Amino acid sequence: DDEVVLQCVASIHKEQRKFCLAAEGLGNRLCFLEPTSEAKYVPPDLCVCNFVLEQSLSVRAL
Repeated sequence: DDEVVLQCVASIHKEQRKFCLAAEGLGNRLCFLEPTSEAKYVPPDLCVCNFVLEQSLSVRAL
């Protein structure tokens, strides 16, 4: 199995902010963005940002 964390950078009010895609629940997952810019002060919950790929040829194929 492969594991992947998807991260993006967005400009919000002229400030660079980092986010990771996160999901919770089983079946139809609720997806949301977990902020990681202020990890020094507020640690992100990275366990919901870790996706396991089973029998996938590539991340690009998703």
